[in-house]
Amino acid sequence: MSDTPRTHAPQVPSPWKAPRGMRVLLAMSLMLASTAGCARQGTDVNPGKSFANPGNAQFADAVLRDDEALARQLLAAGANPDAVDDNGQPLLQWAMKRGDRGAVRLLLALGADPARGDQDGRTALHLAAMGKTPGWLEALLEHGMSPDTPNTVTGATPLFDALRAGSEDNIRVLLGAGARLDVADRNGTTPLHQAALVKDSGAVLRFLEGGADPRATDRTGATFQDYLYSGDPKLLDVATRRDLEKIDAWLGAKGVAVKPRG
Repeated sequence: MSDTPRTHAPQVPSPWKAPRGMRVLLAMSLMLASTAGCARQGTDVNPGKSFANPGNAQFADAVLRDDEALARQLLAAGANPDAVDDNGQPLLQWAMKRGDRGAVRLLLALGADPARGDQDGRTALHLAAMGKTPGWLEALLEHGMSPDTPNTVTGATPLFDALRAGSEDNIRVLLGAGARLDVADRNGTTPLHQAALVKDSGAVLRFLEGGADPRATDRTGATFQDYLYSGDPKLLDVATRRDLEKIDAWLGAKGVAVKPRG
């Protein structure tokens, strides 16, 4: 995700000099005017990502144009900073996928909830954990998000998504922010299980050394060893074989039985 060049709309006369009642009426009239316009042109302010509510569509457009004054007027008139598009994606994540850092900062300042999940339960932090653009994770963590924010559907933390994405940088950032290794999703899957499932032997070793419970079982009764590499070790690369040898040595030193592979 790369930053999108920002353009600014011509400034409109400030409504803030009028009494509060007049300001709200003005914002409502703007929303009503947008309804007529959207009826003719649709509410799609980003190709393929539309907002059915005209007020939310205009709010999204104001945020993209960095028109904070208009965005606040629309909020006062009922626009929702946590509105979801026609794919169930919250406005904050919608802006992140555009690579628009200014829009993300403005949405957070206007009260958008970064812990709001999309239709799959992923929050803004989960989306950042899957991304390759540097800075998203740091920005959301600095905003106050917990590195253990749960997926609103599965309960998995962002560390699970960083593992699935194979992002060592994001794994490191989350661990540095205090991401826990003793959490589990609603299936009992721990980060250690997930690391084994995606065959990230380096992360498995790091998690074990960081205090992950090697005996933890998921809902099926499986430990991480049940998901680690199986088959002919000769087919594995040198680094992976070295990691597996270290994992076996670590387990043996802790008195944990090593399950045979293959």
